[in-house]
Amino acid sequence: MLGKKILIIGGSGGLGKVFGKFFKKKGFEITLLARNEERLKKAAEQLGVKYELDLKKSVEDADIVMVSIPIKSTPEMIKTVTPLMKKNALIFDVTSLKNAVYKELSNACDKYPINCVSLHPMFGPGIKDMKNYVMILLRVGGTKQYNDKINDLIALFKEEGLNITETNPKTHDLRVALTLGLPHMLNILFLNLLKRSDESLSELTRYTGTTFLLQKVFAESIIQREMEMFGEIQMENQEFHEILDMLEKLIIEYKKIIKNKDTEGFNKLFIQGFNYSKNDDHFKYSYNYFYDFMKILKKEKM
Repeated sequence: MLGKKILIIGGSGGLGKVFGKFFKKKGFEITLLARNEERLKKAAEQLGVKYELDLKKSVEDADIVMVSIPIKSTPEMIKTVTPLMKKNALIFDVTSLKNAVYKELSNACDKYPINCVSLHPMFGPGIKDMKNYVMILLRVGGTKQYNDKINDLIALFKEEGLNITETNPKTHDLRVALTLGLPHMLNILFLNLLKRSDESLSELTRYTGTTFLLQKVFAESIIQREMEMFGEIQMENQEFHEILDMLEKLIIEYKKIIKNKDTEGFNKLFIQGFNYSKNDDHFKYSYNYFYDFMKILKKEKM
C-alpha cells in the first residue's frame, strides 16, 4: 500500500540518514535530495542509496516524500512539492513544531489527491536503533487509501520497537515547549550564568558535589548540539513564549522569597514541586538513578 520509492528531502542531514537507513532496511528504494551536492553524494555513498538534485523529477517519481529540513523552511517546501506528487502518494515531515506545518499539510490535502501525516521523532541522529524511543504522530488526511497507508507506516515503526504517540498540533507544541524548549533554555542559561560569574568550569568542578556535576555534564551535552534547531524550537513556538512569561513570574516570586528570607514561602514552593512529582513513574527510584549516573561518570574518569 505504501509503495516502494521514498524521497528524503534533506537526506544528507542527521535524521535524513537515520530514516534512510531505516527505510532501506525495510526494503524501500531510497533517493536522497539536498542542496549541498558534496554532502549529499557522501551521504548516499555511506548508505548505499541513490541521490538526486532535481526536485521536480524526484518528487514526481516518489511514493513517499519525507521532508527533513529546518523548521522555518518546511512549510514552504511542503507548499512547493505537494503539487508535484503523484496521486495517492504520502508526504510527512519530521519537524519539532507542528502548528504551521500542520496547516500547510491540511491545505495540501484539500487541494491534491495525496496523503499527509506529520511526525516528530523524539530522538536525534546519534541513535543506534529505534527500540523504546517515541515517535509523535499527527494524522492530517488524504485520499480513500489514507487509513491503510498510515497504518502500514505505523506498523513499520512498531516493528522496530518505536512507541507511537498520537496528538494534535496545539498539544504537541505546548508539550514540546515544556519537554524540549524549557530544558534546553535552562541549560543554556545555566552555562551562561556560570560564565558571567567569571569562574572557570574546571575550577568549579574541584568544589563540586553530585548535583552540580550531573547538571554540568547534562548542560555540556546540550550545548554541543544543533544551535539552529534549538533556537527555532524556542523562537518559532508561541506556546514557548507563554512558558517564558510563566517562568519570568516564577523567578520574580522566587527572588522575592529569597531576598525576604521567607521560609514559609520557600517551603510552600518546595512542597508544591514535591507533590507534583511524587506520582511520576520515575519518582520512587530517582535518587537511585542519580547515583547510577554518578557511578558512570566516576568510571569514565578512571
